[in-house]
Amino acid sequence: MIPHRSTGLLAIIVFVALLLFIFSSSPIPDPAAETEGEKGPKEPSGPRKFISVPSLPSLPEIHLPSFRPPSHEAPPEQTNSTSGESKWFSNWEWLNPFSSTITLDEDRSVLPPLPERRAIYTYYNPKYNPKKYSANDLKENQKSDGELLLAWRRAWFAQGFRPVVLGPGDAMKNPHYELVQRLHLTPEMENEVFRWLAWGHMGTGLLADFTCFPMARYDDELLSALRRGTEPEFITRFENFQGGLFSAEKHRIDEAIDISVKKLADKSTSLSELMPVELFKIRQPSSLAYYKGSNINSRYPEVHEKISQSPANGRLQLVQLINAHLHNTFQNAYPAGLAVLKPFPQHTTALVEPALRLAKSLIQCPESPVPSSCPPNIPECRPCGSAKRPMRISQPTSFKNTPFLFTIGTLPHPYTLVTLQKSSDEVTVRQIRRETERDPWLTDVTQDHLSEDGQELSASYRGVMFKQFVAGDQAVSNSLWMTVESLPAEAGQSLPSELLDEFEWQFGFKIPRGGTIDPNAPGDKESVQDKTPSQQGVAREYELIKKAREAIKSQDPNRVNIKAVSEAWNMADTEVWRFVKAYRARSVVERKQWEEEEKAFASSQ
Repeated sequence: MIPHRSTGLLAIIVFVALLLFIFSSSPIPDPAAETEGEKGPKEPSGPRKFISVPSLPSLPEIHLPSFRPPSHEAPPEQTNSTSGESKWFSNWEWLNPFSSTITLDEDRSVLPPLPERRAIYTYYNPKYNPKKYSANDLKENQKSDGELLLAWRRAWFAQGFRPVVLGPGDAMKNPHYELVQRLHLTPEMENEVFRWLAWGHMGTGLLADFTCFPMARYDDELLSALRRGTEPEFITRFENFQGGLFSAEKHRIDEAIDISVKKLADKSTSLSELMPVELFKIRQPSSLAYYKGSNINSRYPEVHEKISQSPANGRLQLVQLINAHLHNTFQNAYPAGLAVLKPFPQHTTALVEPALRLAKSLIQCPESPVPSSCPPNIPECRPCGSAKRPMRISQPTSFKNTPFLFTIGTLPHPYTLVTLQKSSDEVTVRQIRRETERDPWLTDVTQDHLSEDGQELSASYRGVMFKQFVAGDQAVSNSLWMTVESLPAEAGQSLPSELLDEFEWQFGFKIPRGGTIDPNAPGDKESVQDKTPSQQGVAREYELIKKAREAIKSQDPNRVNIKAVSEAWNMADTEVWRFVKAYRARSVVERKQWEEEEKAFASSQ
């Protein structure tokens, strides 16, 4: 019998022998190394060549829990998501304090997904000539019609729709086209039938006459309903509108066309009158202005007379009249006036100067062949110039979130604001960190907004709130935002025509490029776009803004460093500045892409 102590000693010897056996085993050949032929196994490099690492026998794969923080990959780049230095990612998580937590990219902003624009179609045949105009007159008519179509597209695009101009080519693709061709219809009736056939080919959406315009605020109840879509079991039409606007789903359009085409005869005068009454749901056109013949004749005899004398020139006057009505509707929609946001008023006169110049243009009375007239749907409007005083312009330091006030906001880069506050372009890191508050612009702009218990809000929460002001549901109808770096940097410099053109697609009407500073001072003939509206000198501020803009774009390591420091010290201000910059850039890309797609079909191009 082995003594108890000998048993313990034997166990130790066996354990040591097992360890020696394991560590003295030959390494398992690497298949990849065997294919190297005469090269042999790769020699360890670095510190590993001084360490003998034994090969372990093959063991089953075991997945152990990871104790590292979870990591994510950057979201893939989306189509048409860059413009110049701006980059964005459209996602429902856009109300995040900092976009980089989602995009993993400091320069890539998360924006709300683009809302789907419901299609609104109009039909135009440039060769339609019921009155047998001469070739030269027909050509002039087409030019004036092009201006009218441009105004129609701009107005509906500003209201959140996707305007599309249809033509005979679209009607030809409808299965009923051959049947209609065999009928002997009047030119007017044939044009109306082809209009429906073209709509039936395209499908779901709205069909409008190109003299039918939206004449109300963006958040109007009827226009909001049309953007969402009407009841699918009906074709929506409007009382006493004589075909000015319809809204329907494709299956109802096809059904209506199929029924009415079979009833067509030589003496037919209206296609919609041949359709069953039960197919339609009738609504009131409270927000729609229809400039049809009878309305022009009764309400605007001056324009009617001009059209009778010269159709082309008369149509141009009609375009001017419609534009004036759209502009006047905008002015009436904001009884509290326009607000040009101006935080830190003692330092930001030059910073907001371009926005103030834009505001001065928006309160001007537009040119009109009938100056004191009102739109057909708003007979009791307040014509521009009829009030005792013009539309009011205020310059608050804080944003007022009210539907009665339209706000124009201009955001500076944090470095630009620091140079203005210090009145110097020689700003140091120490000055930024020791002598300036963090995120001052955002704090000042949202100072009127507190939490429910009246407490001050954090910078990140203010940033989320401000993003809602810029891109929320009510933002389109109540505000326009831009960055300082996209505006002129010289005193008295006019707003670029390209920028005004772009703003017109948000407002829906042409912005006056001339006009006087004070509507009540006829002796002042200098243009709003060529004069500095402010009374105080701003030359030094403009100089600082210009130098700051150069510093932001510079690749000089010293300037890059001070820019990075200003951004790091003002993370929330930087976040909203990039957000607005990307949001404005995306709107331009969206419109240009739509225009490019419709370029071949829009007569105005």
